[in-house]
Amino acid sequence: MSPLISGQYPGQMPRPQIDEVATIVQDVAYVSVGLGVLAFQRLQVRRHEITKNLEGHSQEARGTLDLVGSLVSERLKLVEERLSAALDITRR
Repeated sequence: MSPLISGQYPGQMPRPQIDEVATIVQDVAYVSVGLGVLAFQRLQVRRHEITKNLEGHSQEARGTLDLVGSLVSERLKLVEERLSAALDITRR
């Protein structure tokens, strides 16, 4: 059999069969999709963790803002009382 008919030359590695190549390509595609799914799931878990963490911080900040708001309100009442008293004195 001549080298042209068999598709091989002396010292050349045998050519993989088409079915083997198709199987390898299919396996590579499955692994790629699987890795993509795993990466997406990890991103979703991380997003959930960050959201939970930020919600905790936002509640803490809201509590701090409420406290500051009440302190400012008390100070404003005190300033209004003093201004009112000062106006009463100047009107006499």
